[in-house]
Amino acid sequence: MKQEKSQTLEALIISIVIIAWLIGAITYMQAPDIVPIHWNLEGKPDNYAPKGIGLFLLPLINTGLYIFLFFIPKIDPNNQQLQDSMKTLQWIRLGTHGLLAIIMGWTSLSIIESTIVKPEWIFAIVALFLAFLGKVMANVKQNYFVGIRTPWTLSNEVVWDDTHRFTAPLWLYSGILMTVVISLLTMSGFSAIIILPIFLAWIFTIVIIPIVYSYKRFKEEKNR
Repeated sequence: MKQEKSQTLEALIISIVIIAWLIGAITYMQAPDIVPIHWNLEGKPDNYAPKGIGLFLLPLINTGLYIFLFFIPKIDPNNQQLQDSMKTLQWIRLGTHGLLAIIMGWTSLSIIESTIVKPEWIFAIVALFLAFLGKVMANVKQNYFVGIRTPWTLSNEVVWDDTHRFTAPLWLYSGILMTVVISLLTMSGFSAIIILPIFLAWIFTIVIIPIVYSYKRFKEEKNR
């Protein structure tokens, strides 16, 4: 079923991109001339840059990403397929821009308040973002830019559809579970150094399983 583009979703996406610039501008007026741009696993800054770069790099990336993702349906060889899942693509764009804006707000607050960024909470936010992707990705049509792009999903539309229907609940429920696990570990006093291997193992698992599934599904279709 063809999806129509939502003007409401598009307005929300644009608002998030603008909010990121506003956060940078507000922080700029209160920040020192040199600001942190990277934090270690203890949440302490370990790299710095002039505030003009440090505070506006993420908004610039967010804006560039908006332009790129906006024009994807026009440049994708399967542009009609992607046009048919336009609202799904908008939801994916909304989540992606929202994630960058949250990170922007988090780091900006740490600069103003001179507080420690807790990486473990960033892990939880990313896990929740991947759960969100799992919620919306099931109906994305075959394309070259967005989705589970393996040689087997790109070669066969049935394999693409089945792989995304399989992967969607995997990412959704495991992402929610990982968010809860990270939150409980953090509140129990475990540091990012301990949580990071757990987080990376989960990322590896939810990436490799769809790849294996798409290969297996492709072989089944080929044997038919």
